[in-house]
Formats: sequence, C-alpha cells, structure tokens
Amino acid sequence: MPTPRRSLVVLVLLLTLVSGRLLRAALPDHTGAVTDLASVLSPGVEQQLLARLGEVEAKTTAEIAVATVPSLDGVSVEDYGNRLFRQWGIGQKGKDNGVLILVAPSDRKMRIEVGYGLEGVLPDGLAGDIVRTQAIPAFRDGNFEQGIRDTVERVATIVLANHTLTAEERAAVDGSNDRPPSLVTTPFFGLFIVLGFLALGVGFRTKTVFPLIWGGLFGGIPTLMALIPFFNANLWVLAPLAIGMFALGWVKGGSDSWRQSMRGNGHEKSAGGTRGKASRASSRSSSRDDDTWTMGSGSSSSSGSSGSSGSSSSSSFGGGRSGGGGASGSW
Repeated sequence: MPTPRRSLVVLVLLLTLVSGRLLRAALPDHTGAVTDLASVLSPGVEQQLLARLGEVEAKTTAEIAVATVPSLDGVSVEDYGNRLFRQWGIGQKGKDNGVLILVAPSDRKMRIEVGYGLEGVLPDGLAGDIVRTQAIPAFRDGNFEQGIRDTVERVATIVLANHTLTAEERAAVDGSNDRPPSLVTTPFFGLFIVLGFLALGVGFRTKTVFPLIWGGLFGGIPTLMALIPFFNANLWVLAPLAIGMFALGWVKGGSDSWRQSMRGNGHEKSAGGTRGKASRASSRSSSRDDDTWTMGSGSSSSSGSSGSSGSSSSSSFGGGRSGGGGASGSW
C-alpha cells in the first residue's frame, strides 16, 4: 500500500509531466515557411515572402520561417519563440541554419530566433538592430505587412551574404543588445533554485523555520528575477526543476537522519552520558516535539539537477536547433 509520502511525490511528478505536455501541445503547427495565424498578411504579400524565403533556401540551404500568432498565451516571447523553433525544427539538421521571425500583434511583441549555425552571421546584437529599425517602427503604425516584409528582406540579405562578423563588428552591434544569453542565465538561476527549493521541501516536511527562511531567500529571489524578461531565463526548464527539487526535499525531510539534523538532537543526549529511562523519556518527548514547528538547529544542503529537452520537427523543415540566440522587441 503506497504511503502518503510516496503518493505526494508521484502526484507532483505526474502534474509536472502532464502540465509540461499540455503546454507543449498548445504550440501551433506550421502551414509552411509562412504561417499567418494572426491573419495580418494579405495573400499577395504572403506569396512574395514565400518566394523570397524559397530563394534563400535554394541558394544557401538556410531555412527562414515567419510566424504570426494571435496570442502568446501568457508565455514570454523568448520562451515561446525558442519552443516553436525547436518544435518545428527550423533549419537543416546538422547545420542548424534556421531563423524564426515571430510576431504576436495582440501582445505587441516579436522575436527573431536564430539557430546555432547562423549565430556568427546573425548575432544577437544584429538581430536586435533589425527588430528596432525594420520591425518596430512599422508595427507601431499598425503596418504589420510592411514591418514583416522589411524584416524578412534584411534577414534574407544577411543570410545570403553569409558573412561571419568579426570581433569588432560584433562589438559594434552587441553594444545595443543588453540581454544576457539564456544559456548563461538559465543554469545560473537554476543553481540557486535547486538549493533553495530543496531547502523549502525539507523545511516544510520537518517543520523547521530556518530552512524555509533560507530557501525562500536563496531560491525565491532568483526565481523572481528569472521572471523578468531582461534576464532571458528559460522558465520551461526552471519551473519543473523547482517542483522536482521541492518534492525531493519533502522526501528527504521524511528520513530520521534529515529530521534530526534539521530539528536538532541535543535533547537526546544527557549531560552525564547516562541513558536508560531518561533517554527513553527524552525520545518520547522528541516524538511529540516533531509535531510542532521549530527554528531548527542544523541545516543541510545537497544539489542535483536534471534537465531534458525534447523537440519534434515536421517534415517540411530540416530539424535545426536553436540555443536561445536572437533578439526580441515590443511596441
């Protein structure tokens, strides 16, 4: 018969798995190189874009996709763009030479997501310059067709040129792009979240206040910072990690060694080193004390993280990957 502890852990893991799959299932399927789900492109403009993107692919094998969506469903444009890029598999497999131009008119946000293989040709700073100069001015005027056409043309010209920027050129364009890369911020915040939420799980299970305070500060503050779009952290990695570490802390807190370590076991030792009846009485008292909250006299920490990422690609794109490179904008 399963114990309440095991049932809780299984429930948390199932909820994490199910919620993750539901969120992934919410992403739309593409209808080709141009997927206008927000209905902002006329048939004529869409055909022009398809012809230009087809020309780029024929000459370079690079795949550029345009997607407009009615809503980001409360997800940051960075996470949405990265997940959509991976699910569609934009770019040739092995070359990772894909670019996604994502526009969400109702949310007033857009993103240019760049595959690994084109990050030298289209670095974050240059992508940010395209967003600011080609897209945003037109979008602010409500002219989405013009903004998308100009963005596609600038990206296509850069990809066709296939010029890897020098250090000086990258410095010039990166100076206006202040967002840190997701591959740096996600592991950084993840370390704090691992330790903080592990402490929270242990604290709730052992009813000790100290690990709650420590975990709340150590894990809570970085979690709040990760929610700020500027830091570009991948919440689809951090959220399941936080839930999993809390569950692990809850399980660990149920063991006698962790409970004694967190709550303190000084009352189990007599000053003169004698045991017997007094020791058994102290043990019974300790059992009763475990039902009450205490500040705790010890602390424990352990760290562990596991991450997995999965992507599925459809037949019309080559299965390329993106590591979060690119730039975003809002108007």
